[in-house]
Amino acid sequence: MKLSQIILLAGMLILVAGAVMSMLDIEPYADYVLITGAVVVIIRGFIRNHEKE
Repeated sequence: MKLSQIILLAGMLILVAGAVMSMLDIEPYADYVLITGAVVVIIRGFIRNHEKE
């Protein structure tokens, strides 16, 4: 399994955790978790581009 795939899975799990926290009305922390998940997925794109070269 490539590093970019592992990072994508981690990012998606973080996003799911943020979505669940948002549904449970844990508002300030849910926003931070969702932003962190999005940043991880964006970083994954940069790593994937390096893997292709």
